Amino acid sequence: MAQEAGFWLFHIPNIMLAAAIYTLLGRYILSLLFPPESEKVVWRVFKQITDPILNAVRVVTPAIVPPPLLNLFAIIWLLLLRVAFYFLIRSLGLLPIVPGAAT
Repeated sequence: MAQEAGFWLFHIPNIMLAAAIYTLLGRYILSLLFPPESEKVVWRVFKQITDPILNAVRVVTPAIVPPPLLNLFAIIWLLLLRVAFYFLIRSLGLLPIVPGAAT
């Protein structure tokens, strides 16, 4: 049972960070196709999902970064957070073990 807890403790936040990264990447690609004030549904949905992430990133990113590049900085920050999370879980010994893998 403890092994299952370690499995979910690692994978749920990891999947959530990956989903946020891919959503930000989708928003960046859509920003190349749509103007910022577009009323297209797909653009509005991506903006509603990613605006809270971008607002949080705006706090830790220097003000000199222009708004169009803030999305790319958010992707970089989340990638670094994902790597740091991996090493944290690994250092705590909670990393899930793959059965049959060489140790």
